[in-house]
Amino acid sequence: MTYRTQLLSKLLICTLLLIPSLSARADISLDQAVEQAKQRLGGRVISAETRERDGKRVHNVRILTNEGKVRRLRINAEGGRRQFNGRR
Repeated sequence: MTYRTQLLSKLLICTLLLIPSLSARADISLDQAVEQAKQRLGGRVISAETRERDGKRVHNVRILTNEGKVRRLRINAEGGRRQFNGRR
C-alpha cells in the first residue's frame, strides 16, 4: 500500500470508531437542561418541564432574560441537543 492509501485507511477507521460514540450520547435530566439554559441565556428561569414530543422526551425551559424577553429553550432529553425559540 502507498502512504496515501495507508493514511486514508487510518482516517476511515478512526471515523468509523467515532460514529457510535456520537449517537450514544447520554440522556440529560431536567436539572441539567435548566443549568444549560441558564448558562446559555442568563436571566431567571420561569418554568421547566419534560414532555413527550414525537415519541421523544423533550425538556422545555422558559427564561426571562436580563433584557426582559421571555425565551423558550427546548432540549432533547436523549443527547442534549438544543433548540431555541424566542417568545415575547
